[in-house]
Amino acid sequence: MNIPARLSMPDPVLDDLDRCSEHVFTSHDGRRISWRMWGEGMPLVLLHGGSGSWKHWVRQIGPFAATRRVIAPDLPGFGLSDYPAEPVNFEEMGRDVAAGLDEVMGGPMTYDIAAFSYGGSITSQLLFVHPGRQRRVALCAAAGFGKPAMPPMRKVRGLQGEELVETHRFNLNSIMIADQDRIDDLALRIQHENTMLSRLRARDMNRGVNLLDVLPGFSGEVAAFWGECDAFMLARPPTERGKLLRELRPDAEVHYLPDTGHWLIYEAADRVNPLLTGFLNR
Repeated sequence: MNIPARLSMPDPVLDDLDRCSEHVFTSHDGRRISWRMWGEGMPLVLLHGGSGSWKHWVRQIGPFAATRRVIAPDLPGFGLSDYPAEPVNFEEMGRDVAAGLDEVMGGPMTYDIAAFSYGGSITSQLLFVHPGRQRRVALCAAAGFGKPAMPPMRKVRGLQGEELVETHRFNLNSIMIADQDRIDDLALRIQHENTMLSRLRARDMNRGVNLLDVLPGFSGEVAAFWGECDAFMLARPPTERGKLLRELRPDAEVHYLPDTGHWLIYEAADRVNPLLTGFLNR
């Protein structure tokens, strides 16, 4: 297959995070989950978005690993992790992740969560199967607030050369990054690598309990972050989701980032990171 060089360009930050990570696999009922970990301190679990991997968090891992034990799985069906049990069931996936998390932490420790997009659905399961274990939850354009709009996407399987690059660029601009000038070589590389390893199509699956079900009973602190130009929220803008969250959790911290799309933790890392740090480390 002709993979253009720009989809595999070396990147000092991503490649260094890869090299210096502690990379382990856990197994629950024969299903393996890939975990990467950095740093020491209070555990912070980073849950990536759909068709993604730990690489969605490339611009947060280093800053948080300076003071925290950062734990980032490839969720079932994505990255290097195994496909989930059939028939696919979100509660079962949550139990696989919870069991693996206990193993990599060395026992039933308290932890914080930062969840991006699809990671919000797995957060719902962790709050359900690991009650009382989470201290703070940061929701970054998180799933679990109702059915999203579905922006157009183009298939990349079978494409090569510049057609492959431009299709990734189209998809990134359509669903992930609002400002096409912010689609750099690293974003293209991450999108390509994640897409090639993605096997689970969770879009139309029943996700069981969602954030609207579990957040009212969650005793920890909650913050939510949305890009105002998030393509998944055309039918229901972020402000409506923020209002819904505040109705459930009047104490929730809510932030809207102007001129920012869905992958806000990448596109607007310079603005998101201080807000995340202020919430998670206070």
